[in-house]
Amino acid sequence: MSHLAEEYAKCCGVRIGKPVIKPHFFPIPFDKYITIHNDKKIQAKEYNFWPEVIELLKPHLGDIKIIQIGAFGEETIEGVDKHIPTFSLKQSSYIISKSLGHVGIDSVPVHIASAFDKPVVGIYSHTYANTCDPLWNEKSKAITIESDRDGKRPSFALEEHPKTINLIKPEKIAQAVLDVLNIDKKINHKTIYLGPRAIFNCIEVIPSELTNFEGGPVSVRMDLDHNEDVLKHILQFTSVEVTTKKAIAADIINSKRIQRLTYEADRFDEKFIDLLKKSGMETTLVCTDNKNIAKERARFFDYMIHQDKKPKVIQDNKKLLEGFNLNSLKIKSRKKIICGNKIYESHYDKNNRKNEEDLFVDLDWFIIYNTAND
Repeated sequence: MSHLAEEYAKCCGVRIGKPVIKPHFFPIPFDKYITIHNDKKIQAKEYNFWPEVIELLKPHLGDIKIIQIGAFGEETIEGVDKHIPTFSLKQSSYIISKSLGHVGIDSVPVHIASAFDKPVVGIYSHTYANTCDPLWNEKSKAITIESDRDGKRPSFALEEHPKTINLIKPEKIAQAVLDVLNIDKKINHKTIYLGPRAIFNCIEVIPSELTNFEGGPVSVRMDLDHNEDVLKHILQFTSVEVTTKKAIAADIINSKRIQRLTYEADRFDEKFIDLLKKSGMETTLVCTDNKNIAKERARFFDYMIHQDKKPKVIQDNKKLLEGFNLNSLKIKSRKKIICGNKIYESHYDKNNRKNEEDLFVDLDWFIIYNTAND
């Protein structure tokens, strides 16, 4: 397909020229830096694994800093040395013009960097990269990375579920940045699986003992340890979601501190369900015995009773890691498991990697990877 600039030039009867940009001065705290840009305005363009890219890059950048540019209101990417929101593209242009290079999504800063003949890495997904990649690099390198979209054509949609841009592996972007900067280093990292939920922050608390934690949202796993004293302690500080296999005391339910409750059981406690109904709490009922689910649906015909999906999830996810030595795999997740004063990356790690089902049931929350030495 033709580049959009070529199509515009044909329609207007003009030639493609190099843009003239008049940057406006903006104070910059570093002498040596690269710029990075992400944007939430178009959901399909937003890349969610920039923190992983930065984590891979930093050991090889030496004294080169990373400055995030963009408009006010955009979230700071974890790991950047400075986030500098600007009021205009002219101010962003000044920051790019003084940089060593730029990496970012398909957006205006990629083309500004190219116009200044700065090394550029641009990432693309919902459209063909060759229709809108950088045009004006002459002496410097420009690398375009396009999602494989699992073999599908571009959606050209402003929103995608799931987003195809997140199929681009962080190490591919990090290596491209090193290459355009002429830094002779190799990224010794191999992503095996990028879970679709790995972009979300989540805290799960196993209430075996009193726990101090910060952040949220918080999910209390009463199904793993039914400890109402610890649950009451947690509810003093924050509202939570709860998963349970047993009935919970009425005073806790009526405290209005539980936002949502998932009740998993072979056979449901009728009194507990009545209590949940009277409290008005948002509730999900999951029958864990497929042989008994018809009876439970008949008993509670005015409720939506879901089938337990965990066995099917485990079966499907095992296929994704078939052939890998599970004990050698490294796991990174923004979902943290807290038990007492200890924090784990997964239930699989908490249980000393003894139960493979712990890994597969939560696989969609993980980034699974190896290094060259593994």
